[in-house]
Amino acid sequence: MKFAWTIIWAVTFVLAATAGTAVTSDSPGKFCIVAGGWNRLYADQGITVYAQRTRKSKILAFRAEGILSAPIDQILEVLRRLEISDEWMPDADGKYILKEVSDTEAITYGINRVPFPFADRELVFLNKLRLDHDRKFLVLDIYSVDFPSQPVKKGTVRAQMYCGEMRLRPAGERQTEVALQLYVDPRGAIPGWIVNMFHKRLPYNFLRALEKKAGTTNFELRPVYRNILKELALMSGQ
Repeated sequence: MKFAWTIIWAVTFVLAATAGTAVTSDSPGKFCIVAGGWNRLYADQGITVYAQRTRKSKILAFRAEGILSAPIDQILEVLRRLEISDEWMPDADGKYILKEVSDTEAITYGINRVPFPFADRELVFLNKLRLDHDRKFLVLDIYSVDFPSQPVKKGTVRAQMYCGEMRLRPAGERQTEVALQLYVDPRGAIPGWIVNMFHKRLPYNFLRALEKKAGTTNFELRPVYRNILKELALMSGQ
């Protein structure tokens, strides 16, 4: 079902480089993921998917981890280039930057087409890239924010990303270790069991689509990413 792609945009808007003041809709950790609370669902061609039941909700959080056959620099560039997102991600129906906070932080908006009888879902995210010195990963934090100058459009439902995180680091020549975890509520009149049934394939499908695209591109790496990857290499002792 197409609404299962609702949360995919979170990652495509990473570092997308303008008006309004953003305030967090909910604290990212308020309904978020419990360390060590994951239950293994399945493994498929090197990617393992887990789930956990969150507090006060029937909606499950999901996690996928594995090694992608694509270099980290091309993964970053594919994620950054909104203009090519339709080439590898289905059902997006308009996406753009609301505010560039910095070279590594942006607020983004997008609509995802959803089949009848459900309304299309829209999302407003804060995307922030950082280096995790303790775990030695490049990390993208993703969560919903309010943006007063971007009210909910008529005929859509605004989904809520309570928390999301994508961790990346090189894992050999043209390979990248990735861990993606997401807790998103599409809201509206979609039963929780339906959401969970279709969302359980979502992290896997996203990582495979990203791998396929980033494994074939040869984009020039922008300077800010080059500097971040150099710092990641030094941090990892490479």
